[in-house]
Amino acid sequence: MEKLFRMSEAAEILGVSIKTLQRWDQAGKASFIRTPNGKRRLSESELLRLSGKNIGGAATRKIVIYARVSSHEQKVKGDLQRQIDRIKERLDLNLYENITIIEDVGSGLNDKRKGLVKLMKLAQEGRISDIAIRYRDRLTRFGFEYLQIYFESHHVQLHILDDHAKERSVQEELVDDLMAIIASFSGKLYGIRSHKNKILEDKMKGVIEDVTNLPNETKEHGSES
Repeated sequence: MEKLFRMSEAAEILGVSIKTLQRWDQAGKASFIRTPNGKRRLSESELLRLSGKNIGGAATRKIVIYARVSSHEQKVKGDLQRQIDRIKERLDLNLYENITIIEDVGSGLNDKRKGLVKLMKLAQEGRISDIAIRYRDRLTRFGFEYLQIYFESHHVQLHILDDHAKERSVQEELVDDLMAIIASFSGKLYGIRSHKNKILEDKMKGVIEDVTNLPNETKEHGSES
């Protein structure tokens, strides 16, 4: 008799949440067996299919290593390549039949990055089974959970290899993102190539740099001078 897996066991093996498995069941993307008391169980063959393996166990998983930096200066300094190398060091590449590298240079706020769009399209078409990133904010600065649900809905497992360590300070990354927001709105207001747009960007960049260099001191209200 074929082995059956509980929802918690299947979720752990597949690297997704139990809620994701429930969504797959409701959408007909996975075939579950019901026990006499109504509990869901996943057969071994269905688990192998979802995990990207055939019944014989041969690996058919296809992974994308995704890396992003905010600026070309960071790329020139080697930050992008270091992300890729770090991911390769942490992964067991023998588990994957095919390995693709996708790079982006741009703000984490830009949801039209060529690499990100390509990544989402590959998932939608069922051409990949896994995505590896070093930090979650490499994929996006905000709204990570939405992208996670999107990839899981297409049976793509996300591997986040470093949750806490940072190549750059949070402050530096947020300054880059703030400048990207200003550039976007200024470009729409004055035109990307206009003189006013360039003046506004330069002035705002100067203000932000001045503020970030101020000492991080707070003064309590009502305190004596």
